[in-house]
Amino acid sequence: MAIAFVAFIGLAIFQHNVDRYPYYALDDMDQLTALDVLLIRGGVPPDHITHPTAGMYVLLTLTHRVGYAFGLLHLRDFHGVETWANPLLGTAELIDFLRAHLPYLAIASSLLLAVSACWAVGTGPWMIVPVFLCIAASRALAFHTLIFRTDSFALFYAAAATALAASAVMQRGRAATALAMAAGVAAGFAFTSKVTIVPTIALAPALVLFMMVRRDQAFASAFDVSRHFNRSVSLTAVGIYIFLLLLSLLPMPSTYIHTRVSFQNFLLCGAGLVAIAAPGIAGRCVPTGSVLYRFFSFANLMALGFTLSFLALWFVMASPWSGIRFVAALAKVCFLGVIDPNLSPGYGAFWEQVSSSPALLLPPLILFAVLTFWSPRLATVRALGALAVIGLLVVTSILWFDRMIINQDAIFTEPLVLALCGMMIAMIWQRGGRTARSAAAVCVAVLLARGAAQAEISALTDAGYAGYFRESRQIMTPYQTGNQQQIQNAFGQLLVKDDGTGHVVPTRARELIFAQAANYRSITRQVSYLVPNLGRIDWSRIGVLGQDLKRFGQTRKDLWFTSVPPELEGATVYIPPERGERPGADWLVRALRYCGLYDFETNAWARRRTEMIRPRSDMSVLVFVPADRKQAFALPETAPIVAIADRRYVGVPVPINAPGDLLGRLKLEQDRFIVVARKYG
Repeated sequence: MAIAFVAFIGLAIFQHNVDRYPYYALDDMDQLTALDVLLIRGGVPPDHITHPTAGMYVLLTLTHRVGYAFGLLHLRDFHGVETWANPLLGTAELIDFLRAHLPYLAIASSLLLAVSACWAVGTGPWMIVPVFLCIAASRALAFHTLIFRTDSFALFYAAAATALAASAVMQRGRAATALAMAAGVAAGFAFTSKVTIVPTIALAPALVLFMMVRRDQAFASAFDVSRHFNRSVSLTAVGIYIFLLLLSLLPMPSTYIHTRVSFQNFLLCGAGLVAIAAPGIAGRCVPTGSVLYRFFSFANLMALGFTLSFLALWFVMASPWSGIRFVAALAKVCFLGVIDPNLSPGYGAFWEQVSSSPALLLPPLILFAVLTFWSPRLATVRALGALAVIGLLVVTSILWFDRMIINQDAIFTEPLVLALCGMMIAMIWQRGGRTARSAAAVCVAVLLARGAAQAEISALTDAGYAGYFRESRQIMTPYQTGNQQQIQNAFGQLLVKDDGTGHVVPTRARELIFAQAANYRSITRQVSYLVPNLGRIDWSRIGVLGQDLKRFGQTRKDLWFTSVPPELEGATVYIPPERGERPGADWLVRALRYCGLYDFETNAWARRRTEMIRPRSDMSVLVFVPADRKQAFALPETAPIVAIADRRYVGVPVPINAPGDLLGRLKLEQDRFIVVARKYG
């Protein structure tokens, strides 16, 4: 219960961070990622593979499928975007949906790392709470719930790899083998989300080494497999890696965007081969059943999972050939790419970085000193050696994998440091006396106080990103190239200039589109409220009433609003679809009535009385019908008139609790559209 409580509190805090900025705040990477997801779901390769980002798309394309299936998303892919009255409604919803992942990733990463640390030490579940709090109070996590980056996904996968690795040690047989390979797959997804997460990925095998050397007897049979099995696993992993290198020889499509100046990084390629082959080779040089043999057996399986993760990325794409080209490009970028040195302004000196965040780096030194010099000693020499290996990963991360542990790149070092602190705190609390525990408690207090001091990190991002928030960037792609240009071209045809007709959308009309998109939640909820019996609302039919803007459902591209009453400019336009009663409606209605539902509810479920229009006190609702029907509805001379080309429409007001005969007659009008304006009661 305590774990769930603090997790929910953390989730609420991180959710507050996510909601701070509007969806259009940052085109890089919010909009960039949304457009890539639309490309992938449309069967077209994404543009952005510089991080290389692919691991992130594994999760996002999956959640997009689920969200679209359950009606949480209304834009399936980029095909047909040009038929939307206001496609920015769909992209706005998608961007907010993607940003909504961030608090869950932060909490999940913190929880996985905390659980891993406590499993490794062997403490009770109660210890997870303080360790979780120390990690969740991270400055990096606070920053990355304000700003959407691939880094959050990389950390989540790395934390999952660590938890799977720790769990694998505690299992036996096929379960242990499967978990070790799953840890490798998660590590591969972390690596293909952001390559600079490597030190945190390495925490997984380092944690396994720590568990084996610290509690050798408890895990004496863990990964005690035959040499033949190890050889088969190693050869398979090396074979897949070589296959990936051969696959990378395929020409890379010009649509991919990356920051590699060349693909001749043979040192990196060789290092990858050594890392994958080394566990299998080293396992042949140590006695069977020893700690090192069992550790190398685990690392061997993890290496196999790592290589398999690249093959799993094939499933991200909709078509087999696109998947092959996608995996080939990723292998080339990951194992042969030379990053443009101009993109790295220079790393801060080691001591400069250490001195920039003493409250983060002093506690682990104090905790390690307590474990080393306390009498009686609280840890064995071998356990201290394993902790030193994790400490070396921290130093490596500071030196080469982040540009400064106080900015956005802190996510590559800070959670790693805090996980190490959590392990040592758990060890001291498990074996130490009152004084040693007091020292550990002080370190926890320092880490939590540091987290509280960073509660206003939004002030940093507010100042650093003030130059963004450019709404006009919504109809442009960040890099002005690649497959995303297909989406920009569709936006341009609809909202800037139609090359087929020469029609130009003026700035004022485009601003109405932006204003509606910025308020997309309330706009779409209004429409859903207004027509309750039409089933799932088709957002592509929602637009803006504004001169020179187009409406949905046109068969001719040369039709747009040519005359709009000033008092209705900017109002919402909705063209209801012609939908009949749901099949089997009679049976459904009877079943729903047995459940105690009222007629209003059964009509919505069964799509009965689809003519229903339900205004509210804060809505001014008009149904526009052809102007020659003016007398049929007994409208006054002052009734509002809207023109589309040479065709005029007159507005029929719909009151609250409108009579059924009026709604029925309006439904019979085939050429009609609904206009909803804000009314202040």
